[in-house]
Amino acid sequence: MPERLEESYPKTVIVRKTVEDVKAVQTDMLGTVKNLGQGQASKPSEHVYGYKIATDPWNAAKCINGEPVDVRDLDHDRDLGKSVKLNCTNTVRKPQDVNRAFGCPTIRTDIPYKDKRSITDFQNYGDEPEAVDLLFPSTFVEMGVSEWDFAQPRTRQQIQELFAKIGYEYKIGKFNAIFNKAREMTGSQNDTASVRAFMTAVKMFHDVQ
Repeated sequence: MPERLEESYPKTVIVRKTVEDVKAVQTDMLGTVKNLGQGQASKPSEHVYGYKIATDPWNAAKCINGEPVDVRDLDHDRDLGKSVKLNCTNTVRKPQDVNRAFGCPTIRTDIPYKDKRSITDFQNYGDEPEAVDLLFPSTFVEMGVSEWDFAQPRTRQQIQELFAKIGYEYKIGKFNAIFNKAREMTGSQNDTASVRAFMTAVKMFHDVQ
């Protein structure tokens, strides 16, 4: 008794050679390059396709550090931090200007900070976010609350109302003790404290009744 019926075997279909030639050109074959219709040169069985990696010992580290031959090659350029152009040197003429920084500073601490800045004001007053804030943003950024809001000085009543809205209400004695500690941590000269300092003070007075 045969194990398989004759009808279960796949039947051979004879097609034209041109059909197979089109498939050979248009279909990507595994392990071989694409047939461009220009003939296939005979390759040995150990032939590997692709770009050959160079054995040049120069890598990224050597491109940055170089390969100094002499100690003088490690010295900085003579125009580093100063101008060597004729009549344009940075030599000061007055003794009091020895430690003076010439030019316009990047962070304009010499300009008074404006409470209401214009959208066309491109000056950096020192309140710009740092790189770490861009790489690791705060949890509350999506809510429109920045780290500046936590460090902003607020009055005693404002702090009490903010924490009452999130469910943290304290007795007047404990609240004043926490606020006074937060004001001390903020270094405020008036009766204000930051939210960040108040949160830290809350942890310190958590077990105090």
